[in-house]
Amino acid sequence: MTILALILSACNSAANVQAQASETALVSTMIVGMMSAIPPASTLTAAPAPSETPSLTLTQTPIPAAHEISPTPLADACNGPLFSNPGESSPSGGKSENGASVLIANNTKSPVTVSLYLSKNDFGQCGFVSYVLAPKQSISEIDQLPFGCYSAFAYINDPKNPSTASGGPACITGPDKTTFTVSADKIKITGP
Repeated sequence: MTILALILSACNSAANVQAQASETALVSTMIVGMMSAIPPASTLTAAPAPSETPSLTLTQTPIPAAHEISPTPLADACNGPLFSNPGESSPSGGKSENGASVLIANNTKSPVTVSLYLSKNDFGQCGFVSYVLAPKQSISEIDQLPFGCYSAFAYINDPKNPSTASGGPACITGPDKTTFTVSADKIKITGP
């Protein structure tokens, strides 16, 4: 019986092994079938069809002829240098041989730049004139400037303490001398 039990157990084992192999084959087939049903991780999609790109149309803008261009107003002439003939601005309104006479004095210990600004006078003259003076220097302009109302501005070029000074307005209506005296903080105007 032992032999029979041994043969039966061997047959049983063989049958068992064969059943297990069949089951493994069946499971493997099922796994392969399922795996083939799963889509790949990255799928390629077809690129969209190209759309028509509108083409550029160039149009020419006509350039106006020279006579069609309207002039632009010029910058204010009073914001520029004073160029004039002082003889045309006499207080009486007629021609004069004389213009305004001024003395500009630097009372500082530094070089200065002084600008005199003429507001528009009765003859349409306006603008500024500038002078550079050394420390304690004076300059005299006899009959050189048009008559009218002047304001003065100075830049004091002190290397340790640069500053500015101003004064005016002062209206010069005759040939008598008007003096502009520059100090560190103001411009004193004396005259007739």
